[in-house]
Amino acid sequence: MDWPTIDVDPDLAARYRSEGWWDGKTLPTLVAESLERSAASTFRLHSRTRPWSGKLNDVASLGRLISGGLKRRGIRPGDAVAFQLPNSVEAAAAFYGLAMLGAVLVPIAASAGCRDLSLVVRESRAKALFVTNWRDAPFDFETLGELCGRSPALESVVAVGDSSCPAGVVPFTALTSGPAEVGIAAVDAAAPAVIGWTSGSTDKPKGVILSHRALCAEVSSHIGPFTAFRKRPLASTSPIAHVTGMLLSVLAPAFAGHDIHLLDYWDASDVLKIMEEERVSAGSGVPLFLSSLLDHPSCTDSHRSLIDLSFLGGASVPPELILRASELGIVAVRAYGCTEHITISMCTPRDPLARRIRTDGRLCAGVEVRIVTDAGTGQPHGRPGEVLSRGPELFSGYTNPALNADAFLDGWFRTGDIGVLDDDGYLQILDRKKDIVIRAGMNISAAEIESVMISMPNVAEVAIVAEPHPRTGERAVAVIRTAPGLAMPTVEQLRAHLAQLGVAKYKWPEDIREIRGDFPRTPAGKIRKPDLRADLKRDQPIWVTGRGGLSV
Repeated sequence: MDWPTIDVDPDLAARYRSEGWWDGKTLPTLVAESLERSAASTFRLHSRTRPWSGKLNDVASLGRLISGGLKRRGIRPGDAVAFQLPNSVEAAAAFYGLAMLGAVLVPIAASAGCRDLSLVVRESRAKALFVTNWRDAPFDFETLGELCGRSPALESVVAVGDSSCPAGVVPFTALTSGPAEVGIAAVDAAAPAVIGWTSGSTDKPKGVILSHRALCAEVSSHIGPFTAFRKRPLASTSPIAHVTGMLLSVLAPAFAGHDIHLLDYWDASDVLKIMEEERVSAGSGVPLFLSSLLDHPSCTDSHRSLIDLSFLGGASVPPELILRASELGIVAVRAYGCTEHITISMCTPRDPLARRIRTDGRLCAGVEVRIVTDAGTGQPHGRPGEVLSRGPELFSGYTNPALNADAFLDGWFRTGDIGVLDDDGYLQILDRKKDIVIRAGMNISAAEIESVMISMPNVAEVAIVAEPHPRTGERAVAVIRTAPGLAMPTVEQLRAHLAQLGVAKYKWPEDIREIRGDFPRTPAGKIRKPDLRADLKRDQPIWVTGRGGLSV
């Protein structure tokens, strides 16, 4: 599959090769080598409904059966294959199998609604799609019919589960009933390996093209070595159907030779029991994973001693959480990155507590950052500005090439975040220019939700803003100016409206507020969202609270 990608400066590319970041390795070879090295490692799925335990080699073998089945159905290296699978043995095997086949992996969050599913399959030009179809959670094949009509490239749909499938849908058991594919695909290291999806300031998710060489540099140079800090395996809930989750949950442990303990749900009480029974660590990922464990009444010194390292990112990390963890004997560190540039900076366990509390660490090896003004001129150390980044793990561009021009400045990626570098090279993220909410590691496009909410008859104008939250990092708040003569919508009305339009539940605002008078605005008339966010942080009552909150 050919995608228009951003050209890398030849001198920069030569430097990445000479310094060993781009060594010609591809995702098929990296995955195959990791699986061979860790074949005897334990792979355990902790699940209330479908628990499983075996060896990593068993999962790898299933992955090769998936490769064989897809190859017989015409999938070749470079073809895009989408999968909307919750954490499971099948999801892990699909990741391994698709990678070794050389397919372009297109992960879709299990929580994504039909709108996002349709968009991702269409824009990625996916030739095959994996979905779940269990008796207790059947797939909506009526929606699938509409999806296939809008996605001309889609040729095969594979259903994982024990429920019956309509004609034309391939049961997972049928896909994996033939011979395994034992070969490892040969692909160009500069070619696309994964298309991740992120909600930015636009009104729909953006496809992020990540090359083989970018992902291999990320795992080999950043995620893999950091995993070596761990003294014990990690119980992980990070979703495989997400770029960061697939690396952290099932690739990095195999790369480092660790056992894999995967969860398909998060319940702090159950996780504490798993920690005790399996002698594993937990509490890495978005801050919610650590804070919910520490908050639970069953969490004891014994549990806390098992958390040898908490690696936090994917959402705003409250400084109080790092301090609290330290007081309990837990080393917690922050990291900063995004789907386009997975790890830009990170703290390490060796950094002083004051640095781990207030900063997002030093730049990762090979990564460069510029801090610039709105005009694009450089800022000195200690002065805030927009964070621009580049490095061997940077993405290759968006599936919609029209987005690329605004995303780069002279070859540097515009993160949309406001940050400051100190004299010792530590980066601190202060604010966000991008109009998104990051809730428990999931990006929520404010523009997308605003465009849906504005169709409610009693909503004259709405602004979705992020409010700091101790558990999820941020939560979405809808600030509403009601239509003249009409009442403020209730939470129940908002929920029904968003559900009817197929908006994924995790995107629903968790609180609604009614503005008093008019919004704060720029001279051009745009709503000044930084003012709204600042007032939320200060709990400044420039609005009145709506009727109740919405827990998603």
